[in-house]
Amino acid sequence: MPFSLQFQGGAGTVTGSRNLLQSETMRVLVDCGLYQGPRALCDRNRAATQPAAATLDAVVLTHAHLDHSGGLPLLVKQGFAGPIYATPATADLVDNLLLDAAHIQEHEATYANRRGFSKHHPAEPLFNTADAQAANRLLRPLPAHQPVTLGAGWTVELRPSGHLLGAASALFTLAGEGGVRRVLFSGDVGRPAGDLHLPPEPLPAVDYLVLESTYGDRDHVDIDLKAALEDIVHRAVARGGALLVPAFSAGRTQEVLWLLKQLELEGRVPLLPVFVDSPLGLECTSTYLRFARELRYGALGRVTGEHVWPAYTRFCASAADSKAINDFDGPCIIVSSSGMATGGRILFHLRRRLPDPRTTLLFVGYQAEGTRGRALLDGAPEVKMHGRYIPVAAQVCALPGMSAHADRKELLAWVESAAERPGEIFVNHGEPAATEALVGALRAKGYRARAARDGERVLIV
Repeated sequence: MPFSLQFQGGAGTVTGSRNLLQSETMRVLVDCGLYQGPRALCDRNRAATQPAAATLDAVVLTHAHLDHSGGLPLLVKQGFAGPIYATPATADLVDNLLLDAAHIQEHEATYANRRGFSKHHPAEPLFNTADAQAANRLLRPLPAHQPVTLGAGWTVELRPSGHLLGAASALFTLAGEGGVRRVLFSGDVGRPAGDLHLPPEPLPAVDYLVLESTYGDRDHVDIDLKAALEDIVHRAVARGGALLVPAFSAGRTQEVLWLLKQLELEGRVPLLPVFVDSPLGLECTSTYLRFARELRYGALGRVTGEHVWPAYTRFCASAADSKAINDFDGPCIIVSSSGMATGGRILFHLRRRLPDPRTTLLFVGYQAEGTRGRALLDGAPEVKMHGRYIPVAAQVCALPGMSAHADRKELLAWVESAAERPGEIFVNHGEPAATEALVGALRAKGYRARAARDGERVLIV
C-alpha cells in the first residue's frame, strides 16, 4: 500500500501552507493556509485548490497563524466534514482567528462595494462567519505527545515546536506492506532562546522531514531586543507622534506587550498610552493567559493581565473604540493587525498617519514579498490602500531580531538535534532564495535535501 506526499501550497512561498499525505485508503491534509501577498498568490484563495475536499479524512494543523489555518472555512465550504486535529492552545486560538478573518472578509467586501474600488462586482468575501463557525465545530484538541489513530496503519503525534503558543510539528507513523515510515512536518520552527515561547523540542528520528525555510538564507541580527525597542520608543516620543506597530494578533502582539511591560517595570521607557486596536488581540491575549504554563513566563506565575501588558493599555474592541484613537494626537503606541499590513484595522491607522512625519512605523516580524509591509520596509514613497495612494512621510524601522522563526543557523541546529539523521528532507515554506540556500547548507553537511516544488507528488517508500 504505497504512501505519497503532495505539496499543495507553501512551496516557493511563505504563505498558503498545505501538504497532502495519502494512501489508497486515507487522505490527510497537513495545514490549510491562506495565501497572502502578491495578487497572483491571493487569487489562488478563490480557486478550487482542493477540489476533492469531501474525500479528505482529516486535517492536522501545526499552528494557528492564518498562513497555516486560514483556508479551513473554504475547505469546509467545499465539502470537508472530517476532524481537524490541533493542540488545545492552537484550537483555542484558531476558533477566534477564523471568526475574526471572516469578519474582516465581510467588512472589507462591504467597504469595497460602498467605495467602488474592488475589481469584483460585487465584491464578495472569501468566506463568511457561518463558514468559519462550521470549521471551528470540526476542531478536535489533541494534547502534545498523545498519538491518535487516524485510520488503519496511520497515527499522528504533535510535538511542541516553539514559534507560537500551541505550535507543533506533526509526526506521522505510517505502517504499510513495506514497513513503518515516520514522516514529520516541521510547521514553523521557533527560536531556542525566545523571550516568551519555549524552544522547539529536539527532532526525533524520522525517515522523511518536511522543513520550513522562512529564514533559510540568513541569520538573525544578534541584538538586545529590549535595548533596541527602548531606543525606538524614545525616538518616537521625541518625534511627537504615534508609534505604529503592525503585529499579528496571535503571538507577536503578546510579545510586544510583554517587552514593553518589562521596559516599563525597569523604568527605561515612559508610561505611554498603548492602544491594542484588535478585538482578536484581546481574545488571543486571553488565550495566552489561559495557557500561560506553556510559556517561559508561566513558570514564574505571572498569569494576570497586570503582569503582561503595559500600565496604560487599552484594548479596542469596537469600531467606535478604534476610531476614537484618531483623536489622540500626542505620543502613543498603536499595536494592530495585520502584521504584514495586508488587511485589518492597521490599514486605517496607516492611511491616516503615514503622511505625518511625526509618525514612527515599526515592523516586528517577517514581511513577505509582495506585501504592503515589505514595500514600506523597502522604502516605498507611497503605498496603495483602499483604492488610494498614500504618501509615506513616517519614519520606518524594524526589529529583525524579534522574529519567532528559527534562522538558518538555528534550523540547521534543530535538524542536527536528531539522534539519527533524517532519511530525506524536503525544504518548503520559504521564498525561493531562502529555500535553495537552506538546501545547499543541508547538503554541505551531508544530508539528502531538496526543495519542495509546488504541486509535486513524491512517494513515501
